[in-house]
Amino acid sequence: MALSKNATIGIVVVIIIVVIAAAAVLMMNNNNGGNNPDPYPESGVTITTFTDYNGNTADVHFDKVPERVVAGCNTALNLLLYLGLGDKIVGVYYDEEDVWDEVKDEYDKLVKRIGEKDKDGSKHLSGNIQKDVLLSWQPDLVIGWVSWNDNGLGTEKFWNDNGCNVMSFNTMTSNQYRTVQLMKVDYDNVGKIFNISDKTTKIYNDLIDVINDITMKMKGRDTLYYALVDGAVNTEKGTVWVYNNKNFIATVLNGMGLTNAFPDGGTISLAKVYEAIGTTNIDLLFFVTYGGVTYDKSLKSWQDDADLSKCAAIKNKHTLEMKLSCSYGTSPELLTALQSIYEYIQKM
Repeated sequence: MALSKNATIGIVVVIIIVVIAAAAVLMMNNNNGGNNPDPYPESGVTITTFTDYNGNTADVHFDKVPERVVAGCNTALNLLLYLGLGDKIVGVYYDEEDVWDEVKDEYDKLVKRIGEKDKDGSKHLSGNIQKDVLLSWQPDLVIGWVSWNDNGLGTEKFWNDNGCNVMSFNTMTSNQYRTVQLMKVDYDNVGKIFNISDKTTKIYNDLIDVINDITMKMKGRDTLYYALVDGAVNTEKGTVWVYNNKNFIATVLNGMGLTNAFPDGGTISLAKVYEAIGTTNIDLLFFVTYGGVTYDKSLKSWQDDADLSKCAAIKNKHTLEMKLSCSYGTSPELLTALQSIYEYIQKM
């Protein structure tokens, strides 16, 4: 029996809908789960990454979005989780900080999926690892500290020969590369690799907005001195370790109009700190934390010293925690740190 005109039209409409739906599914599969409407470039993506601390680089090519990623530092871990890429992580090493509160739920999902560290470090969450353990995870991308050499975790060529790309963040390499401009390149590279440039661009722009706000607040003010302190005071030796102007976060703070009380950094005597307190009246203290180096211990060591406690930052309670990953840049947690700085400067 012949179909009516209306029935024929209905069937055609259904067919069109099915075809469109199928095309949409295909596009989503080719576009990193639908996170980005643009397909991965047919020619792939090539980025340039550092292979050591001396500024040597290598071009790294990707034909598709990586599916088995290992995060070799808290910076990479925070960033991947914040970008919604936790399902692509197959391993984590050198995780010496508490995970950022903003991504704690995603981290808990990751722990449940890939397992906690066991006594021989063979599971996928470890404090530090060897090359054979990392190789057993069969990654196609490792983002971590610059250690791509025979004395570290293997050369960049070794990993390429094993079907894996390696990438380091610009802001975690040689001193001259620890800048806001190079942080943008880091975000751009991650955006290209995972085909989510809209997300990485937004993070960078959000950071720049806060930096610009602080810079505006600093205009016309008297000199505001800060110090970046690593660890508690060594009471036996009478020394303390501070970051110099070549550290990433120091370049950011200096660029916003603040002044490092210890521009040369390093291990300095308490006598030199006492002198700085008397001449510059350090207004803001950042205690850099990681592993067993905690904010509370560092702060208490200054409070317990009769002369260090005279520091304006201690007396006025102008002290802040600075995660090590934030001090090296590119971690999205830096946004939280910068917002805290902005709030302090507004009150000062």
